[in-house]
Amino acid sequence: MKPEQLQSQLTRVLSEAISGLRDPRVPMIVTVERISLTSDYGIARVYVSAMTGDMDELLEALRGARGHLQRQVAEQVKLRRTPTLEFHAASDAVL
Repeated sequence: MKPEQLQSQLTRVLSEAISGLRDPRVPMIVTVERISLTSDYGIARVYVSAMTGDMDELLEALRGARGHLQRQVAEQVKLRRTPTLEFHAASDAVL
């Protein structure tokens, strides 16, 4: 699978999975701005933003839900190995 296709699939799956989280620290609308994959697809850096709420609390909540989110990715994206998810604020993104 090409990196662009994988990034697109991961963005879709994670957007849906994050919107389904029942954590008060996660605002109603969280946007997955972009995903950066390492060359071996071992790590997926997920850059998120939110209109409301505290970004530090959001990142903490997403890091706490990493296992659940990785299971969602494993179920919906067919890869030999599911990438480890790392969450970052979109404002930290290096273009």
